[in-house]
Amino acid sequence: MLAERPELLNARWIHDETVLHFLAVEGFAEGVRFLASRGADVNAVNKFGDSPLVDVASLGLTEIADLLLRHGADPDSPSTVRENPLHAATRSGYVAFVRRLLEAGANGAYRTDLEESVFDAVRQAPVARRQELLDALEQHGLRESP
Repeated sequence: MLAERPELLNARWIHDETVLHFLAVEGFAEGVRFLASRGADVNAVNKFGDSPLVDVASLGLTEIADLLLRHGADPDSPSTVRENPLHAATRSGYVAFVRRLLEAGANGAYRTDLEESVFDAVRQAPVARRQELLDALEQHGLRESP
């Protein structure tokens, strides 16, 4: 079907999302793999300014993140709602996701529009995950300055 209708690869629908975006958020790894391997735009943003990576960061879908990153997703993709993937994953307490983003080159020294850092996101994370998050950040050379 894509050979006959290539425009479907990045077609948009509700909330200006692509099919890849929908499949990523719903956790359909095979669908994400299929579309990304055929050239779907892994950095497309919806009407909220979110890329698929930003949305899966807030859901902790690390397998989907791996697929998106392997196909060129920007680990620092901005968002008008959730700041960036690292901030979203950190605030939600998804340690494995945070590690994966840092391994992919995410900028841990960012500042949001509200001047928040990744350490502000750690303070908003579930208490039980905070030390693991700090350990993951430190393993990547990130320490909070006094």
